[in-house]
Amino acid sequence: MKYLLSIIAALLITGCNTTPLQDSPTATVKSTVPPKYPVAEVRNKTEGFVTMSYDVDSYGRPNNIKVINAKPEQVFNSEAKRALSKWQYSPKVVNGVAVPDKNLEITIEFNLDN
Repeated sequence: MKYLLSIIAALLITGCNTTPLQDSPTATVKSTVPPKYPVAEVRNKTEGFVTMSYDVDSYGRPNNIKVINAKPEQVFNSEAKRALSKWQYSPKVVNGVAVPDKNLEITIEFNLDN
């Protein structure tokens, strides 16, 4: 029994060793989800954009998403925020440790040609 516990303890200890991450000055996009174009806006041939500020947590997830500019106002906001919330990032890394990256900005355009 002692032998078995020693093996389990050794496996747990070696499993806890981690290799430091390579430093990265900012979070970088790994994958995106396109926003859905609202059906009514397709029918009305409405185009526009939404500019948002947001943070990326140490796991690479966007959060604290806020609309800072939109044309037309309030038309595409919810779809832009929904799409951005599903994006995945490689987090910002400082001294080998993933850390939040704050006050990022992005503009998502809504064009009928695309």
